[in-house]
Amino acid sequence: MNIYPEVTYDADAGRDIRHTQSVIDHWCEEIHAACEGLGTDEDRLSELLGTKSPNERALIHLRYPELFNTSLLNEMKSETSGDYGKLLQLLAQPIEQAEAMIIRNATKGAGTTEKLLIPVFGGRTDKELNILKKAFFKLYEEDLVVTIADDLSGDIKTFYLAVLNQMAQEFNPAIHTQARAEELAEIIYKAGEGKWGTDESTFCNTLCSIPPQFLAAVNAAYARKHDHQLITAIEKEFGGKAEDAIVYHVNMILHPIETIVDQFEKTMKGIGTDEYGLSATLVRYQSLLPQVKKAYRAKYNQSLRDRIEGEASGDYGKLLLLIYDHSN
Repeated sequence: MNIYPEVTYDADAGRDIRHTQSVIDHWCEEIHAACEGLGTDEDRLSELLGTKSPNERALIHLRYPELFNTSLLNEMKSETSGDYGKLLQLLAQPIEQAEAMIIRNATKGAGTTEKLLIPVFGGRTDKELNILKKAFFKLYEEDLVVTIADDLSGDIKTFYLAVLNQMAQEFNPAIHTQARAEELAEIIYKAGEGKWGTDESTFCNTLCSIPPQFLAAVNAAYARKHDHQLITAIEKEFGGKAEDAIVYHVNMILHPIETIVDQFEKTMKGIGTDEYGLSATLVRYQSLLPQVKKAYRAKYNQSLRDRIEGEASGDYGKLLLLIYDHSN
């Protein structure tokens, strides 16, 4: 699943990015004016950033320091705080840099907040993983693979190293046949349900080697042979955050919109709201919201907008709804 905007791909390819158009300058000047002087005009600031597409925000991010000698991110850090400020910080960067910041927040200090990592790493294309690795190194001067290897342990570490080492083969219809699907399904079975104990490395490496376009065929082959799908096999063989991570990864490839719907709901259900998780989900999947809105209503018989409005208030809630309302 690709979520990065066009300007991110252009920058990664080294193409010239035109970001000095008068409208971009005007937006930058308006943002600066909202932050200038005593106090911050939160309503104005929210309107300026919450109504922009990921592509437009990436262009603002590029232009802002050229005009005002400070990054838009630093401006948001100095002018805002709380859940509102954290959401603006995500909006102040291209999505790949916002994701790098999410990873940093999840891994810095004692312990790891795995629930923040799961959506970032789940079901990603090799192209976007490469862009993310570059963004992480640019911002923090650390190799993302080394950071994950040092910070995690156990089965979730095994799985994420398989993801980040990008083992997926390029899809080739001549190679990825029905017979190959059955062969891969059996390798996974023998590494998991078909043996005493789990060969986690073989299970994860095999799963991550499957081209995304071919995973449905392997899943179907597994179900035909063993009477249930890969998700059930994962749930039987893994537990805790490792299970959550692998299930999310597989579901993001097989059922991406439904998985995003569930991710939204997960940040809001129960006692209390996971505000940072909700912010990250909304910002990262903004381009997919038209599909997500329909799927959410179909599953929960309620609009996602109403659900968000019931969970968030103040400047933070207003900004969430602005992003939601201007996603098309």
